[in-house]
Amino acid sequence: MIDWKKISFAVIANMGLIFPLHATDLKDLVSPNAAAVKVVGDCKFTEGPAFSPKGFLLFSDIPNSRIVRVEADGKASDFLKPSGGANGLVFDAAGHLYACQGQARRVVKIAIQDGKIEPLCDQYDGKPLNSPNDLALDSAGGLYFTDPRYGADSKIDQSCMGVYYVDAAGKTTRVIDHLKRPNGILVSTDAKTLYVAEPDKRELWKYEITAPGKISSGKLIFTGDEKQDGGGPDGMCLDQYGNIYTTYNGIVVLNQDGGLIGRIPVPEHPANCKFGGTDGKTLYITARTSLYSIAMNVAGPSLFASGPRPAPQISQRSSFRGPARLAQDKKVSDKDEVKEVAIKAIKLNIPSSWKQEEPSNNLRLAQFKIPAVEGEKPVTELVISSFGGDGGGVDQNFKRWIDQFTSEGRKLKMYSGESPQGKYYVNDISGTYLQSTGGPFAGGKKTPMPGYRSLSVVLAVPEKGVYFLRLTGPEKTVTAAADSFRKSFDGDASKEAEYELK
Repeated sequence: MIDWKKISFAVIANMGLIFPLHATDLKDLVSPNAAAVKVVGDCKFTEGPAFSPKGFLLFSDIPNSRIVRVEADGKASDFLKPSGGANGLVFDAAGHLYACQGQARRVVKIAIQDGKIEPLCDQYDGKPLNSPNDLALDSAGGLYFTDPRYGADSKIDQSCMGVYYVDAAGKTTRVIDHLKRPNGILVSTDAKTLYVAEPDKRELWKYEITAPGKISSGKLIFTGDEKQDGGGPDGMCLDQYGNIYTTYNGIVVLNQDGGLIGRIPVPEHPANCKFGGTDGKTLYITARTSLYSIAMNVAGPSLFASGPRPAPQISQRSSFRGPARLAQDKKVSDKDEVKEVAIKAIKLNIPSSWKQEEPSNNLRLAQFKIPAVEGEKPVTELVISSFGGDGGGVDQNFKRWIDQFTSEGRKLKMYSGESPQGKYYVNDISGTYLQSTGGPFAGGKKTPMPGYRSLSVVLAVPEKGVYFLRLTGPEKTVTAAADSFRKSFDGDASKEAEYELK
């Protein structure tokens, strides 16, 4: 007869007896002699790890506005860039990705089939969200997310920094309004409990879920030690038994009721964590500039089946696409006519020979196909997009665009100018372009395209936002279209000054 009082948690798990238990010590959870191992470094601020049922890990590098994909062998590549300032990420069992795009101030779904990005929520009560931070799916096809605000601009549009629920049909309700600045969020494995982090007070709160999107008044179950744990918790995750892994100075591990099990040290201050790996028994930790992993005795919980579908009433306020309105034609030369195209807050004079197409993804407000110069076959596109805030700043975008060309043989020129619509910055690159293929779920594959040129513009419209205009394609075609491109946003090359990266 087995003496259950003497047998360890790990031994029970290895016997295949799976039922909720409370571990009493970290040795029951962490593999013997395991320590944090750096998987990816050289990031600016990492967040939002999520492990796909397809076998790869994603995490956010927020200041660089990118989502990074990490393969089983540790190879890293860009999954989505720019990412709209993505923070929290979560997969459903089918492999669809849900993301909090803090900079774009919305929550989105990214479909596994084609990488299509669809907004789930970008406003509440007719006002923009503050800055969606973290999210969690439930068993009813819904999604909970937190909406705090960080940074120098602490002004918020909502009446509070709240917690929201998007139901399976896409309807959004506010479920928590009493916390100062809610951050990390979890739904228990049985979908009966909601956990919410309150980092400003080092607190973890627990709420009973009485129905989808309906919760109890909640209770405080843990407060971190000010000296030992510092600030937090930030992001959190669960193991298969419902134990909670919270991020303070290190990983503080709690049972389902907030009882302390132990603390796992991490080389850098962690921001979030998630289970993954081929057997689910690797704890991935995003910590400041790096992604770490720790071998565990326990696995993470199963993914919930699905999340919400976009509701038809979702606004396009902070969407990355939208219909452009064609206005009256006007002629600027005898060779070609132009159409004044209004795209949100800007107006572009587009040659009539540039064919307007439906945006191929939700990152784009509009796109145009440029007629090829004789002898050139690859498509040349003009793409217009816009993001919340400054989109990462001029230098950050210039560096990202420069990195899209191989260093060998690359030619670069940069300028700044002033148009009636606002100040603008031009990035002119030619050489071998690394073209993304297959969409974000294709593993960041790049196809070298020699003989390419890209004219990219950051256009800052006062009080209206920042717009990005990119003309990219074979060099001869882009060169032939360069003057018309500048005229499209009322730029004047003769009055531009040379620009240097800071």
